[in-house]
Parts: sequence; C-alpha cells; structure tokens
Amino acid sequence: MSTGQRPIGTGSGRRLADQMQMRKINMRDLAARAGCDERTIQRALNGETTPQLRVAESIAAALDCSAEDLWPRVGRGGAGISGAVWVRMFPSRAEVPIELWRDVLSSAASRIDICMYGGTFLFDNVHGFIRIIHDAAAEGTPVRIMVGDPGASAIHQRGVEEGIGDAIAGRCRMTLSHLEALDGVDGVELRTHATPLYVTLFFIDDTLYANHHILGSPAGDNPVYEVPADANPELWQTYNASFERIWDGARAVTYPLGY
Repeated sequence: MSTGQRPIGTGSGRRLADQMQMRKINMRDLAARAGCDERTIQRALNGETTPQLRVAESIAAALDCSAEDLWPRVGRGGAGISGAVWVRMFPSRAEVPIELWRDVLSSAASRIDICMYGGTFLFDNVHGFIRIIHDAAAEGTPVRIMVGDPGASAIHQRGVEEGIGDAIAGRCRMTLSHLEALDGVDGVELRTHATPLYVTLFFIDDTLYANHHILGSPAGDNPVYEVPADANPELWQTYNASFERIWDGARAVTYPLGY
C-alpha cells in the first residue's frame, strides 16, 4: 500500500483506516513506528482482532490519538482492563467459509498442524484438500496431521456422548484411508492419537483455528475461534503446548491399516 493510498478498513478497523489516511501513513511505516508486526496492523484493519492494550496504545501513539479513539472497547471496561482478548469467532464450524480453509491452507508457509478425530469435512468440503497438503509440503511447509485412533476408548465415548455409536470411529477410519495418498510424502507426518479431545486444533502458520467441543454436540455444530499468535501469546502457547503433548504421545500411521 502506498503512503497516500487509503487502507481498506472493515468493522472495527474503519477507525484505524481513517486515522492512517488522515496521517498519510502506510501499514509498513505504522508497524515500524508502533513496534509491531505488519500482520497485526492488517488484522486490525480487517476487523479480525483488536490488539492487546499495550500494542493498541503503541499504534495509537504512532497516529497521535488514543487507543480508545481506534477501539472503544480497549478503554475502561474493555479488553485492556478486563483482560479479554478480542478474536474472530464463528458460531459453528459449518459457518467457517470453505474459501477461508482453502485460502489459509494454500498460503501456509511455515506450519500446518492438525489434531482431530475424524475431520471428514476436510475431504467432503475443502475441494482438493489432499492436493493442497501435498503442494504445501512440496514447497517446504512442514505438515503434521493427527487422527483419532478408531479403536481408542475416547473415540467410542465421544460416539456415545453424541448418540451416534461407532460413527466417529468409522469417520476416523475413512480419514486415515484418504490420508494414505500422503503416506511417504516428504514433509508430511501422519499419526493417530487416543486423547479425550476437548478441541480440534488447526495451526496454520501463526494462526490457530480452535474448534471447541460441547458435550453431546457434533464438532460441526460447535464454535471455531480464530486465534492469531499475537492476539495473546500466552493463550496461543497454551493451545500449542496441548498439541505438542498429544503429538508426543501419538503413534505413527502404518499402511496398510489393518482395520
């Protein structure tokens, strides 16, 4: 974006866009003056997240205004005081646009890490999922995918809780069968896990998509939170540590499956 070009601000990002236009400052210069990442500015402009108080105040200072001028909720009674983190939330996984999954997976450069049970929606709805993962690995993006072990008691229990019996175990088997196309692909690691999963984790570069599980409700009907690492590094690291703990206890997939 050139210095005189108007930033595209949506939702809560409109005030920031207006201030940037008025000061004739572009995204790169603002990030440098505020001491933050350009992606933080971009997300704020898109209305995807409200920066933490310290970052919001640095951005505001660089624009010679107050954080409350840009994000009223950051002020007294808002995120900066109460400790709330403003991130994008989709009421259900079904409401996450398919284009979003395709876009973020296709553009991943540093990391694709997925921990799920069945995750059959990836094959049913995200057209070309296997090809996208294959291409990402070919371009140097490391990929780790964990699928629920169909024989694990945690998988059986989830089926009981959702009232669908062995259907989840069947979905795990189906997903593992689909993933055989990635067996042996450099940069792709496949494992199964037996963890009682409270949240399906999709780490794509420095952004987490956390699909939480509500007891008795299928994952597709449960909310997805988009959590950039810079929204709250400590929170993000908590999720990341959970993924790594599950990964360390997971088992490498060996084909043919034998079940």
